[in-house]
Amino acid sequence: MDDWQHYRLARYESIISHGQSGDFEDRWIAVRVRYHIMGIYETLKSYENGVAYNDGSWLIYTTGRKERQGNKVIYKDKVFCPSKSKVIEDLYSYILFLRKIGIEAVYEMNYYAVAFLVKYLRFYEGVFNCTLENQKKIGELCRTAANKVPEEIDCASRKDSRQFALDPDMTRKMNSGDIVRWHKRIRKQMTDEEIRKWYNPRLSVRKNIEVLKEHGIEISIGRLHQWIKEYVR
Repeated sequence: MDDWQHYRLARYESIISHGQSGDFEDRWIAVRVRYHIMGIYETLKSYENGVAYNDGSWLIYTTGRKERQGNKVIYKDKVFCPSKSKVIEDLYSYILFLRKIGIEAVYEMNYYAVAFLVKYLRFYEGVFNCTLENQKKIGELCRTAANKVPEEIDCASRKDSRQFALDPDMTRKMNSGDIVRWHKRIRKQMTDEEIRKWYNPRLSVRKNIEVLKEHGIEISIGRLHQWIKEYVR
């Protein structure tokens, strides 16, 4: 894996250097690669006041899994590939995900693929060494994916179920308690808006609870009383 890491670093330096002398797209890609130095694993987002809301289109590439040997965990949050074909399969799956979320430049896609390999894939020596042949193979996979139309790529299993996400640039500067409180505040605001959307003052509290439940909003009677106190009375 050390050889692949050196190869990743060389590609990183090349992209950053190219961004300094290239056109606007090259500069923007260099900025994005610097920000996502070990790969992109979820839909790119625009944050407003530190929050982005899921419109239903978000995707996420998760690697939360464990490799066991008997009762012993060998790898956690890593993907063990027993063969070259498995390495190629997992790489191509990730590369298609990149294409699906809007990465178009082959050389940028190639960099993230190598970063993904270094960060998450594990295999025995000799399975997928950092040879010119294997470097070219990753390039071929990227070119194949780049020629696909995003709509024809099936990523239904990668739907991101989160309702919102917080700006990582902001959360890096916060402690865990502040992040939890921020999460709770956003969730409350979202629930308040959903209640506002469906609340009918002509109905009883219990009937409103039933109406809200029909629209996927399950809250207690006490929560609705609190909302009425804050926004109606």
